[in-house]
Amino acid sequence: MDDGTSITASVFSAYLKCALKAHLLVAGQTVPSSYSADNEEFIAKGYKTKALRHLRKSVLGFDLVAFSEVSRDIGSQLITRYVDCEAVAYSCVQSELNCEELSARKAASEPGYAPVLFSARNKPDPLDNFLLCFGALAIRQVVGALPEVGKMIYGECHRCKTVTVVDYVVQTQRIIDEIRLLYGAQQPPRLVLKKYCATCDFQSRCLHIAADRDDLSQLATITPKERTKYNEKGIFTITQLSYGYRPRRRKSAKSHTKHTALPPRQDHKLKALAIKKAQIHVVGAPTLKILGTPVFLDVEGMPDRDFYYLIGLRFERAGACVEHSFWANGPDDERGIWGECLQTLKEVENPQIVHYGSYENRFLRKMKERHPLATDDREFVDRLIDTSVNLASCIYGKIYFPTHSNSLKDIGRYLGFSWTWLQASGSASVLLRRKWEIGDDDDETKHQLITYNIEDCRAAEVVAEALVRICEGDCTDNSLRLEAVNVSSLEVGFQSTFGKFAAVLPEFAKINSAAYWDYQRSKVYIRTDKKIRQSITKSKRTHANLAVDKDANIDVPLEHCPKCHSENLSVIDSPAHLVFDLRFTGRGIKRWVVRYHYRKYRCHECSTVTTSYHRDWQYGPNLRAYVTYLLIEMRLSNQKISDHITSLFNLPVRTNTPSYIKYQMADKYEATYRQILTQITQGSLVHADETKAGVTKGAINGGGHYMWVFTNLTSVAYVPAETREAAILEEVLKGFSGVLVSDFYAAYDSVPCAQQKCLIHLMRDINEQVCKNPFNEELASIARGFGDLLREIVETIDTYGLKARHLRKHKRPAVSFIENVITLECKTEAGSVLRKRIEKNRGRLFTFLEYDNVPWNNNNAEHAVHAYVKLRNGLIASTPKGAKEYAILLSIQQTLHYRGRNFLDFLRSGHTDIDEYTNMRGRSIEGKASNVPHVGSFCSKGRGIKD
Repeated sequence: MDDGTSITASVFSAYLKCALKAHLLVAGQTVPSSYSADNEEFIAKGYKTKALRHLRKSVLGFDLVAFSEVSRDIGSQLITRYVDCEAVAYSCVQSELNCEELSARKAASEPGYAPVLFSARNKPDPLDNFLLCFGALAIRQVVGALPEVGKMIYGECHRCKTVTVVDYVVQTQRIIDEIRLLYGAQQPPRLVLKKYCATCDFQSRCLHIAADRDDLSQLATITPKERTKYNEKGIFTITQLSYGYRPRRRKSAKSHTKHTALPPRQDHKLKALAIKKAQIHVVGAPTLKILGTPVFLDVEGMPDRDFYYLIGLRFERAGACVEHSFWANGPDDERGIWGECLQTLKEVENPQIVHYGSYENRFLRKMKERHPLATDDREFVDRLIDTSVNLASCIYGKIYFPTHSNSLKDIGRYLGFSWTWLQASGSASVLLRRKWEIGDDDDETKHQLITYNIEDCRAAEVVAEALVRICEGDCTDNSLRLEAVNVSSLEVGFQSTFGKFAAVLPEFAKINSAAYWDYQRSKVYIRTDKKIRQSITKSKRTHANLAVDKDANIDVPLEHCPKCHSENLSVIDSPAHLVFDLRFTGRGIKRWVVRYHYRKYRCHECSTVTTSYHRDWQYGPNLRAYVTYLLIEMRLSNQKISDHITSLFNLPVRTNTPSYIKYQMADKYEATYRQILTQITQGSLVHADETKAGVTKGAINGGGHYMWVFTNLTSVAYVPAETREAAILEEVLKGFSGVLVSDFYAAYDSVPCAQQKCLIHLMRDINEQVCKNPFNEELASIARGFGDLLREIVETIDTYGLKARHLRKHKRPAVSFIENVITLECKTEAGSVLRKRIEKNRGRLFTFLEYDNVPWNNNNAEHAVHAYVKLRNGLIASTPKGAKEYAILLSIQQTLHYRGRNFLDFLRSGHTDIDEYTNMRGRSIEGKASNVPHVGSFCSKGRGIKD
């Protein structure tokens, strides 16, 4: 580095926006065009002249000195002298003070020098604070003291803003150090196109290089964060990105499924594919309908002043194109051009505003609020807003032009339209308007802006015509380059032999229904084949009178009426009740049908009909236990359970019978379920997880229910909930003081107890990120450290178990690993996300090292979740009430599974205390009576009870 090397304000200001531009200025690169620089210099000089004239009149003794006149001798100064930041230079060879000294050091006691910055914008750019601090550091190099504050003069009213220099010193010094590296650098900074490029004089050079490299930054729709993720995966060009596009596989549409239209999303890979193939790609069937007289509207404004100065209209009248431009010299003229524009629109027959982007729509809404209108005019403006057509929204996510952005300029140029102004862009027009204001009504600049505004209206008309043709499928005009590819032609159709036949003709539907197997056998084959007719007849036979295995008489005479206590009773009927059940023996299961005979009595005083036999359900306890076993553990559907029992035992079990049995058994064991849940939440360890529940009937908004799982090492409890919010955790785990093992879902963090995060989840996530980013050294470093640490911990657990006295030796390496990750300087997005995740959960990753019998993973809960998922996937649909019943029965089944006991044996045993049952040793229940009659009273007024 040469001794005379210094950083100028122009280089520093350029670096704040683009490091490559600063490098080119440092290297003395020839500027292809000085259009933007000349305009910015003209604006800066003109504004500074007006501002100084104003300040010298309003501020007594305001003195602006050149940087070359700054001297260390400031003792005789009585007032502060200001130095223009845009004219300073910072020496790269002079020694620097450290940050602590800069922060602590005060300015001289007498007034000295202070930096000042002039900005024509009404809203200062946040980056201007760093430029102001840069000027302060340059002054410090000369006078030896850092100015405490700097002044910023900005806006048309020359407002003054005071900036505390010390607040920006550290960041500014870091930027200066980065600029120093540009001097003598062998390689320039990486080229990345930005929005700032529109007003940069090196734009043509950078665009040419980016096009040669096929650089990914050419895609304006990709954010810097998304581009970084692609780079980490090794994708740096548009062509590489295009190969990542995969057509979707269309699924078969189900008639009962309600599909909600999702908002369109921009597919960057499809955009890259359109550019590579140089073809328009269309997603779905976009529509564009213009029902009235299209009026193409384009508005120009000054964003920093919230002021609209130019309105352009283009429409057709009597077969001729009409164009209007409404110009405002200042904010006071805005109301006038709005009134003229509104009057012109009212003269158009059935006008419909067509614009590109949302800027014009916001303009109409603001004008309606800012400038009050008559009732008729207000309704007219409301109709214009409601019927307006935004061409950009018709394109976004639906039509992919082979252009690097969806801007009007890119798409218009692709369709053959050209602008007279070579630098045409929205940001350049703001610069040009400011130049007109500084230049005291320059007619040439005004004419250039009006022409640019009208040409935007013409370009919008060209784009609208192209979109209408694309939407209607009329792409035959090669002059507009409208050759389009419908993405649905690239999609892979759902290949399925089964499913509903989508007939294009009613005749096809009728023919298809006549080809079904059931239809053929019942309507056709029955008339042609005797054996088939006999088999169909047999299959339709109802159950014959079943043989009764036992007759039981329930003869308990009643002495008095249970209602009026009269003893005047008489027998009126002797009915019988059949109970279908199963009998378990040492060799298997057999059908067991019992017929109970009982008597009905009538009271002659109150006419009450009563009996001593209480009729239970038609199905005995063993059959109910067996059905529950098939439903929960074997995961059979209601239809299959009905077919199974009917085929094996010839018992009349209907399709809806298992649902009624499930309800009855869930009601019986609800207390057992509560007992299990209480034991889990009052213990010292809880594993928790959640998954979506198979609730589609009666659910909020047609779905959204969740099944929460709480387990320890010996018990499982499923808790259904309507949402995935943390309220269910607060309800279930209220007062829990043990260790909660869970995944990284943020809701678990709200539980006030010691927590252990599942390290298997973390390991799998790290593994996935390393696979997606194979060249990311930051991820690889974290993965290696985590793998080495966890391998040693697992070896200790395999040898000694989950004993804290053996695991505590790994606590120091665990803390060291976390500290190394937290202090790791990550430059990639994936590395930063993983570092923040580990830092956030630093106190929850290795809790198990301090407790006995606390697992380092959440496999207990995940195993229980898998059991529910298997059951859920076999269900067609369920209601919230049904989900609760499944939760009760599955909790008992899984708890018995965790304790090594048989679910069917428990159901047949008649026990409801699961702890008492699991503590029983070797006690068999084979041969237990299948049904015990219930003796009591059953009353009814009138003639009697129908069986």
